[in-house]
Amino acid sequence: MKLKIIFALFLSAIISSCNLLNDSPDQIFQVIGLNANKIPRSFEQVFKELRQHKANGNLQVPTADNKSMRPGTCVESIKYWYGNTFKEDIKKIKKLKVEEEAKPIVKAALDLFEYADEIQKTDFVIIAKMIDEGKSDKEIDTASRKLDDTKGILLDKKYESVMKLLLPYADKNGVEYKTF
Repeated sequence: MKLKIIFALFLSAIISSCNLLNDSPDQIFQVIGLNANKIPRSFEQVFKELRQHKANGNLQVPTADNKSMRPGTCVESIKYWYGNTFKEDIKKIKKLKVEEEAKPIVKAALDLFEYADEIQKTDFVIIAKMIDEGKSDKEIDTASRKLDDTKGILLDKKYESVMKLLLPYADKNGVEYKTF
């Protein structure tokens, strides 16, 4: 009986010391670093492209039965295409099992992704509605530029904070990646 207890303790010590219960640095990098590439660098560009799609008649959203696509408004398109962009990423980040060293990375990543999600749920809809209402290109450009110059700047800072933690962590743990 003592031998079984000693063996069980020995086995649990090996498992915990090998980090088998935590996600690997590569998994952490994949979930956080690669998904951060979805975050737009220019909101003004997003809305120029949206206006172009509307002008070309390319705005599509699913029908009620989700079996086909139908023409949609800018607001419908934004809600469909961007509404859930970060929901799965946030869930995956929250599910990460990390050692103490990676906890600040996860915390910063959640802050980044939740902020990006909030912008897409609120500010994107406001500007998309302006396009649907036929506001001038100048008004829409001004609104999207203002978004870039306010929340976009803070979003960039949050992104930089994540990368300042994530890249050295990846380097230290032998994670291979490319920067552009």
